[in-house]
Amino acid sequence: MSTLLTGGTSQVGLALAKRLKAAGSDVIFGTRSPSKVPSGYKHVLLDWSDPSTFGNPFNTTDRIDNVYILPPPRTFNSLEATKPLIDFAIEKGVKRFVLMSATVIEKGGFGAGKIHEYLDSKSVDYFVLRPTWFIENLFNGQAYAIREHGELITAVPKGRIPFISIEDIAQAAFEYITQGSSTKDKLIIGPESLTYNEVAQILTEVIGRPITHKAISAEEQQARYISFGLPLEFARFLASEEFKTDSGTEASLVTANNKFVGKFTVRDVLENNKAFWSS
Repeated sequence: MSTLLTGGTSQVGLALAKRLKAAGSDVIFGTRSPSKVPSGYKHVLLDWSDPSTFGNPFNTTDRIDNVYILPPPRTFNSLEATKPLIDFAIEKGVKRFVLMSATVIEKGGFGAGKIHEYLDSKSVDYFVLRPTWFIENLFNGQAYAIREHGELITAVPKGRIPFISIEDIAQAAFEYITQGSSTKDKLIIGPESLTYNEVAQILTEVIGRPITHKAISAEEQQARYISFGLPLEFARFLASEEFKTDSGTEASLVTANNKFVGKFTVRDVLENNKAFWSS
């Protein structure tokens, strides 16, 4: 069994690759950043913005059974970019696809939702990962404010979120690829629901200095995201969805039927990456 990972050098892609390799499955990274591919893995050039690269994975001697799709980032027009590769893969005999989406994106909705709908229209086996907010966002978009100002800044005053780790998302994908699934998509959530005030307290205990949670408006958060370099439309979407969680949209996922519950808590992930805050 061989799996093509698009966006394979992402955090989830790398975690999934390790699991597949440990299980004896072949992995091929389709990437525009070959220097980021770990040693010991096969890779080919694949760039969503260049359809001429879509045949590269299939020009090898490996038979590809599964394709993991990480849609192009920061765009709502994901289907236009990914459809040619999906069609080409089906033509080459691929029967199983794994799509990275999100809890807030329904089939037929914007972005990955359109890809979800398209896969459903084809005679293929597919599985859609719909994770809630990543714990690892604390090490990315939130890291500067936490380190420099001791602040965790969100547009969620009191809402609870069942934060999920990338390792658990990768595990859900791995289980589908190796075992299949009785459902076409699953909400991927963590084992506990926390407020950002509680996350700030855990950060305080792990880092060893006071970290406070600062709640701001959706408009202010949108401006922050734009200052980080995100396009206006995408920044507006992120800030809006973040603000909605305060009304319990993500907290309600714990009672959903089609869910995959991970095992790593926020504290687990922070403790496992404690050195990050002193580097």
